[in-house]
Amino acid sequence: MAQPTFKQLEAIYWTGQLGSFQAAAKQLHTSQSAIAKRVAELQVMFDRRLIDLNHRHAQLTDAGLRLMKGAEELLAVRLNMVNEVLEPANFRGTLRLGASELVAITWLTAFIEQLRHAYPHVVVDLTVLQSILLLEGIRAGTLHIAFVSGSSWDTRVEHTELQKVEFAWMASPRMKVPDRRLTASELSNYPVLVQTPQGNVTRILGDWQHEAGIKLQSVITTNSLAVMMHMTISGLGISPLPVEYARPYLQDGSLVQLHTDPDLPEVKYFAAHQNPSDFPLTTEVIKLALDAAKNGDRAR
Repeated sequence: MAQPTFKQLEAIYWTGQLGSFQAAAKQLHTSQSAIAKRVAELQVMFDRRLIDLNHRHAQLTDAGLRLMKGAEELLAVRLNMVNEVLEPANFRGTLRLGASELVAITWLTAFIEQLRHAYPHVVVDLTVLQSILLLEGIRAGTLHIAFVSGSSWDTRVEHTELQKVEFAWMASPRMKVPDRRLTASELSNYPVLVQTPQGNVTRILGDWQHEAGIKLQSVITTNSLAVMMHMTISGLGISPLPVEYARPYLQDGSLVQLHTDPDLPEVKYFAAHQNPSDFPLTTEVIKLALDAAKNGDRAR
C-alpha cells in the first residue's frame, strides 16, 4: 500500500480544521483544486470516504477524523524535528493568534514587533474577537494562543496572567452626571452602553450588577470597544471603560470618570492556550507578551 505524503496529510488536516477546501488552500498557499485532488487521493488510498461535502461546510467522516488526528501528530513531530535542529531565530511556522479588542488597540502592535524581531520566520495569523469566542477557538484547536480577559477557566485551558486593567464608569460632561460618589441604583437612571454578551467584560459587569442588587434599565450594546468609547463621548450614555485607554479623553475633558459605590472590579487579561506542544514556541511567545503588556502599562 502506498504511504500518504505530507502534502496529502496537510490537506486533510487543514480541510478538517477550517471546514473547506478553499480555506485549506489559502492556509497552505495553493489552489482549491490541489487540495481536493490530495484528499481524493487519500480516499482512494484508504478506500474510505474521508469527507462529506453534503453540508454547508466540509465535514470529515469518522475515518476522516481518525486520519486527521494522525496527520496532526505526524505534522507536529515533523515541525518539532525541524525546529530542534534550527536555532530559535530560524524557527519556521505559523502562529494562530487571537486577541481581544482592548489588547489589539493597546500593546499588540509592540508585541508583534518584538515577535518578528526575535523570530523573523514566524508567520502570525491574527484573529481579533471577543474573549469568549477566542476561548472557543482555543478549545477547538483553531488557535494556538489567545490574549483574553477572563474570570473563570475550565481544565482544558491553560493560562498565564498578563496584566490587570482598571475599569470605571465614564460619561460625557454634557450628561451632567453629579460629581460625587454615586450608588449603583443611581447609575441605573442613565442610559448604559455595554459590549455584546460575548465579551468577558460584559459578564464581569453582570456580576457587578448582581452584587450591587440592581438591574440597568436602558442598555445599548455594541461589539466594539472603540465604538462604545465614541458613543460615550457623544453623550449617548454612560459606559464601563478601561481607565488608561480612556486617559487622553479624560485629560482633554471629552470624558469624565464617575465615582461609584461599589467600584467596578479590575479585569485580568491572560495568555490562554490548550497544549504548548501545538506550537513549540508557546512559552517564549508568552514571555514576549508579558513584556509587551508591562511596557504598555508603563508607557500609559
